[in-house]
Amino acid sequence: MRISRVRGSDLRFAAAMAMLVAAAISAEMAWLHMREIQRLGVICGSALEPHCAWCPATVAFLLGGLALLAAPRLRQATAVR
Repeated sequence: MRISRVRGSDLRFAAAMAMLVAAAISAEMAWLHMREIQRLGVICGSALEPHCAWCPATVAFLLGGLALLAAPRLRQATAVR
């Protein structure tokens, strides 16, 4: 059996998909946390109440995953100019 090499684009795509899955899981956890804390009469991120870690993690994972997907296209666009 011959072992095939993994290209960089395949690794980048796998990392992007992993980050998008992590963003979906973080969004679900943020929504569940918001629902639980709302029962206590507090809104996450309002006034003196800080955001939970799930809110910024969702945004970070989403932007990271989209950046990994868009990176090859951005490189091609800047190389043409």
